Amino acid sequence: MINSSDTHKLLAVENLVIEFPINRQSKIQAVSNISFNIGRGETLGLVGESGCGKSTLARAIVQLQKPTAGKIWFDGEDLTRCNGKRLRMLRPNLQMIFQDAYASLNPGRRVGMTIAEPLKVIGGIDRNKRIRMARNLMREVGLDPRRAFEQRPFEFSGGQCQRISIARALITQPKFLICDEPVSSLDVSVQAQILNLLERMKERFGLTMLFISHDLSVVKNISDSVAVMYLGKLCEIAASERLYRASKHPYTGALMASIPKPDIIRPFKGTNLNPVEIPSPANPPSGCRFRTWCDRAQSLCAQFEPILIEAEPGRLVACHYPLP
Repeated sequence: MINSSDTHKLLAVENLVIEFPINRQSKIQAVSNISFNIGRGETLGLVGESGCGKSTLARAIVQLQKPTAGKIWFDGEDLTRCNGKRLRMLRPNLQMIFQDAYASLNPGRRVGMTIAEPLKVIGGIDRNKRIRMARNLMREVGLDPRRAFEQRPFEFSGGQCQRISIARALITQPKFLICDEPVSSLDVSVQAQILNLLERMKERFGLTMLFISHDLSVVKNISDSVAVMYLGKLCEIAASERLYRASKHPYTGALMASIPKPDIIRPFKGTNLNPVEIPSPANPPSGCRFRTWCDRAQSLCAQFEPILIEAEPGRLVACHYPLP
């Protein structure tokens, strides 16, 4: 149960639904009745395969996508009820880093001014101070402002462009940061550098974070808790260490089993997948949306949709027949 008035919780998403019209008669439900919360100073990892609704959920949190139903509580205030003026006042506290860092940058603009731009939008800060703050933040993220400030995005590598995006997101000193697949397009060695940078920035600025990825191995070390999403629904939420030690939802188990492991003698205990056609989000299966893949599915799974309940202290699972 979510208590939006709990002062420990910075973000609380409550029964969120996001629909898109397919045609005049039908709609697709990209996010289906999702609820979760994130405590102050915590990082929640959100994992799931591509197309399950992760990025749509993220865009709704920062109000780039209007929800169909539900509430999004941020610091005790329902963002879905805020008017444009109020949202402009709140947005410096909610920032987002995108998957394609290069595409999110203006190719013709010097990166130093790109980093400083959010301060200009907020207003009340003179140009010289904006430039000083941008230069200082460039140093924080590992860029040399003496050279990089005047350069343009095409002169940087993918990892450097992501550092620029991080600096731009942090220039407003936000409380909450969404990282939407921030390392998926980077080499493994560069991924580690960006993840370490995000960890340092979290400590430096006291950030609360939602870290989105399709790769469970990436989420493992950066997240305090992990939420698993499938076809617009949350399957399981648990503390990171507990989830990786033993999953309860068959879909989580299947994801865990897919992670390459050096110890092939003792594979992760997961579930076997039935070789069927991938369910369509426009016409999801009745009952449990994962049942057509799941080797544990029974008649109950087709009749009733499982709800997210506490299977054990600190773990929520939506499954009629969870893994032992």
